[in-house]
Amino acid sequence: MFLDEVSFLDIFLEGLKVLGMIFLLLTLVDAAEKYPSLAGSRWNLIILGFVLMLVGFAFDWSDEFINYEASSLLNIIEVVIEEVGLIGGLFLVTFGFKSWFRFMSRFLGISSANRDR
Repeated sequence: MFLDEVSFLDIFLEGLKVLGMIFLLLTLVDAAEKYPSLAGSRWNLIILGFVLMLVGFAFDWSDEFINYEASSLLNIIEVVIEEVGLIGGLFLVTFGFKSWFRFMSRFLGISSANRDR
């Protein structure tokens, strides 16, 4: 179940990715609580996207010491969860920020030079 040989550098660096994502999520949730008028459904999409990315990063980190390849089904499940988390999270963050920027421009009264986009 566990790998015989582990790379402590990979465990450390991928663990830093997970910790960085946790701190980012805590910052976003804190900002949503402090400024509720600026954080609506668009902000929740951004947070959900980063949560999905955190799940992907966590599975990427865990494969440094758990041997998911011991079972082909377990390996497929790990790859699907990791990739869906990273790719799906990236799409949600992108869509959330795009919507949130539009909301912020209306909120602040800023007109865009290219409104057709």
